[in-house]
Amino acid sequence: MALEEVYRRPGDYELETQAREIGDLSFWTRLLQRERPTRVLEIGSGCGRLTLPLARLGAAQGFSVTGLEIERAMLRRAEEHARDEAAPTRQALRLAHGDARDLDGALQRLQRLAGAEDAEDMPAFDAILMPYGVAHHFTTPDEQLSAWRGARRWLRAGGLLAVDVTAPDLERLLAGRDSPTPRRLDLEVSRDGRTLRRTVATRYDTATQQETLAYDYHVSEADGTVRDYRSQFTMRVYFPRELALLFRATGFSMERLLGSYHGEPYSARSPLLLALGRAV
Repeated sequence: MALEEVYRRPGDYELETQAREIGDLSFWTRLLQRERPTRVLEIGSGCGRLTLPLARLGAAQGFSVTGLEIERAMLRRAEEHARDEAAPTRQALRLAHGDARDLDGALQRLQRLAGAEDAEDMPAFDAILMPYGVAHHFTTPDEQLSAWRGARRWLRAGGLLAVDVTAPDLERLLAGRDSPTPRRLDLEVSRDGRTLRRTVATRYDTATQQETLAYDYHVSEADGTVRDYRSQFTMRVYFPRELALLFRATGFSMERLLGSYHGEPYSARSPLLLALGRAV
């Protein structure tokens, strides 16, 4: 699983995510309020955009949040943000480096650091979250199965696995099927003297269900410094029946397929595909 260059530049990543109206925090907040968990795992926690507010909620409602992140630069940024949080939030929060495709190894290392000596000392999670397109990074069936099976091993029976991916846009995908699409301006944002401009060209491989997005970044800093770089993202495109089958093949029952953060059922015109499954 290749890491995009922008993930090694957390300041740029935060600038672009702050500029987008993602709107997912309220969805995850409502979900955890409904679940009333004791332990929550967020896979792909990044700079803590969701992890920290969910840990604040956990501090108030009695659950802990573990954020797992593969890119160390993003993890360091989350740790910096965490130091500014109140003591109850810091106590409810744990941040760890690890790969969701090897969840056993990542969480066992974390447990050893916490003083657990064997698997019996490792309590299961009540909810595992894969938010904001994290699952798109699992580009092969083997990677998908590794991530889902690992999540099942670390969930208690009846625990929730929630996966958030972009719904397939057939018109966009087919536009890049035979050759890359023309490059277009995708995002432009200015904040605190910094300006980020991003363009993108895409290509879709129907044989592998992988879409490659070649992002070019132009970043102007407040001191006049200019940086240009490419950050290429190859993502797995998920279709709803395939996603449901993946859950069922790895020890889950499907609870719901939602089409947006407002919670309506998935439909052919939904922008998102939010899958909720229960460990059986």
